Amino acid sequence: MLQRRDLGLVALVKVIAAAIVIATGFRAVSDDDFARVVIAQDFAHAPKLDPTGTSWLPFPFWITGAAMFGAGRTLLVARVAAFVLGVLSAMLVALAAERLTKNRTAALLGAVLAAVFPWSARLGVATVPELPTAALALFAMASLVGPREPRARLFGGLALLGATLSRYDVWPIAAAFAALTGLDALRDRERSAKDRALFILAAALSLLGPSLWVLWNHFTRGNAFDSLDRVAAYRRALGGDADALLARLFAYPLAMARHEPELFSALAVLLALAALPSLRAAARETLRPYARPVALALFQLVALSAALVKDGAPTHHPERAVLVGLLLCALVASDLAATLLPRASRNARLGAATAALALLVFSLVIVRRWFRGEDFVPRTDEVAIGDAARALVPPGERVLVEVRDYGHFAITAALGRPEDVVLDRDLDPRKPASASTFDAPDALPRRLDEARARYLLGRTTSPAAAVLGPPRAVHGSFGLWEHGSR
Repeated sequence: MLQRRDLGLVALVKVIAAAIVIATGFRAVSDDDFARVVIAQDFAHAPKLDPTGTSWLPFPFWITGAAMFGAGRTLLVARVAAFVLGVLSAMLVALAAERLTKNRTAALLGAVLAAVFPWSARLGVATVPELPTAALALFAMASLVGPREPRARLFGGLALLGATLSRYDVWPIAAAFAALTGLDALRDRERSAKDRALFILAAALSLLGPSLWVLWNHFTRGNAFDSLDRVAAYRRALGGDADALLARLFAYPLAMARHEPELFSALAVLLALAALPSLRAAARETLRPYARPVALALFQLVALSAALVKDGAPTHHPERAVLVGLLLCALVASDLAATLLPRASRNARLGAATAALALLVFSLVIVRRWFRGEDFVPRTDEVAIGDAARALVPPGERVLVEVRDYGHFAITAALGRPEDVVLDRDLDPRKPASASTFDAPDALPRRLDEARARYLLGRTTSPAAAVLGPPRAVHGSFGLWEHGSR
């Protein structure tokens, strides 16, 4: 099966994919990327068990914060950590593929495809935990396949422990994994008591993350499901509850097809090829190992859709929440391609190629044009002025930052010292709107005194800029001032 050089090749492909994504200018999926960096910086400065005190799960901040603790609290360190985790995730997917297929070519092809499709490539460099979480979950799902080895199942439970402490959307997978593992332990009467105990331990580990988080919320916040309530309240404040019922019900499957149409097109063509009488037996044998992983992915889809209908879905980005399913689709498509295409007749291959080309054109010209997805936010100017502030503002000196949108997270992340940042207002949609201090220059001295800040960072076009004098630094539409330096 897969050898070290195969894993090395997968890692190399992932590095190349990441380099291409970065070269095209991609830096962040959303402002959440920078917000997560800020929280990790704060954790590295003052470690605590729950780094956010909000709805976000803690494990990703422990990892990135630990890297910052050793290498420095900079945005670059966070991005390098994300890059490394992306490469490790690709190798973890390769190990999952190895367990799901007996065909080395299919495993290698699947791991490569899973490493390069657009969302996987972007999330391999973004400072959000979706890709590592999905890779851990897929690895756990693959441990349900093949020989029922206690050690493999134990590693699956450990993988889900990390995944469930990273994102809520894998909690349904953990529940299903625990149920199947428990059934396997009870079903195999010939197993030793030690092996059964290891299976039960694996099931317990898969549920340990959600259990600990629910207990933590109960004892520290007075509500076991406080985190999920926060997410739902935030979504309602943004107007998410106004979506039609059908839109909510099909949000997740439609997001998968809209955001990765080429992947679904390839899978559709290969499944059509698998329906040919001459290839049906080979296709059935190829797909048999995927029964449990596909069932778990579908269960996740149903659970998330049901939660969204009730306005309790734990995510605002459906296309990222179902990354596990997308990775699995890449493995299934590759396995079918490696198995069926060499066996297919010349006419069947020609027909499949024609259909694939037609669907590819449809995906690129129609689907990706109509459904552009998220508008990525590199926040280049905000990062540049944050870097300038890190060089010009002495540590311990507070900086009052103008808040116009969520770009202040990028400024703070680039500054690298969130404890020195004072925001001039809160944009939380669940709270009453407040005016910016930078719109009322006469009130700035009082606000600076309250914040004990000597430096100001905001737009050069704000009303405050007219009375502050020349800025110490300017990048794009942002400037940095030192109060009283004129």
